[in-house]
Amino acid sequence: MTFPSRQPKLKTPMKNAISLLAAIGLLSPVLAFSAATNDATGNWKGTLEVGSVKLRLVFKINKTAGGDLNAKLDSLDQGVRDIPVDTVIVKNKAMRLEVKTIDGVYEGTIDAAGTKAIGQWKQGAQALPLTLERGQGAESTSEAEKLSPSDLAASKQAAQKLAGTWNGTLAVGAANLRLRLHISKTAAGAATGTMDSLDQGANGFLVSTITHKEGKVHFEVSGIGGVYEGTLAADGLALSGHWHQGGQTMPLDFTKAPPK
Repeated sequence: MTFPSRQPKLKTPMKNAISLLAAIGLLSPVLAFSAATNDATGNWKGTLEVGSVKLRLVFKINKTAGGDLNAKLDSLDQGVRDIPVDTVIVKNKAMRLEVKTIDGVYEGTIDAAGTKAIGQWKQGAQALPLTLERGQGAESTSEAEKLSPSDLAASKQAAQKLAGTWNGTLAVGAANLRLRLHISKTAAGAATGTMDSLDQGANGFLVSTITHKEGKVHFEVSGIGGVYEGTLAADGLALSGHWHQGGQTMPLDFTKAPPK
């Protein structure tokens, strides 16, 4: 993770506590292992929950021309895709997926229907429950956000009011972290976005639940358990508010960058 938070102390070669980000730029060769008579190809999707942090993960398992299995991992809420899975073993309904670049291992048991695996994600000294559900297809995509009718209307208003790039600085003790917020409009007219932490080299965190109601702006970054609440200035060029994360509340203002 990037910003301060009471997050799991996951081992990582980078400073981010949510260590799936450590896989960026640290790709290693993929070693494929025989799947025996078990066919586990497809996208295995699950959500890793640690306190307020929810990370949607997708293990994309494919079969080589030789009949072996290989896989890659996507962390949708962190904007990280195609992390190599070094070990893929599926035998007698037992599944083992090892991701060496982040010191992570998934071990689970596939149900009789072959559509669900129940097990644990182990990383460093921690073990967290993780259930994976199987889908088909070679690619994983972010599902359309499910919003109530009132939130959908507020999201469409946010897309109209906030579309563009916003820059802010979060003061954390003696450190100042530059943040960059990108908001755009979906085909359905709702707001969608990503956030970058420039000083930490962490980019592409998914921003969700972006709403604008009576001048009040709200958005969430579930990949790091953060929530922003602010007020849009009358000229539409500034946001003033607070960042909430891990029991902490910190002032955070954004200014809109001029269009390029």
